[in-house]
Amino acid sequence: MVARIEEMPAGTLGFRSEGELTEADFSDVIGPALEEAAGAGDVRLMLVTPPGFGGSEARATADRVKDLANLGHRSDWKRIAVVTDSGWLRRSSRLWARMIPVETKLFGPGAESEARAWLLEAS
Repeated sequence: MVARIEEMPAGTLGFRSEGELTEADFSDVIGPALEEAAGAGDVRLMLVTPPGFGGSEARATADRVKDLANLGHRSDWKRIAVVTDSGWLRRSSRLWARMIPVETKLFGPGAESEARAWLLEAS
């Protein structure tokens, strides 16, 4: 299940996963919000993963985000911040960052305020 984070700064989107992300989470919640943001021409996204997130679910999520990053034009996307404790994401971040054509950065658990600030920096 995924929930939109309402207390995000203007011009940013945030989603918190509370378990495995499903196809419905992407098609019903994340996708429509990103389409709207891409239509406005400025996508700055923060994803907060649940504790222990990794392995096959992390790979599937990276693939889905890659597909969503193709919404709109490349210039519509500014940054993606991922707040996670996932060792797998950290170890493989260079690989999947090349697959997602957007500037990305990983933040540790409890670093949501730093992730929000980074999203707002000029890119």
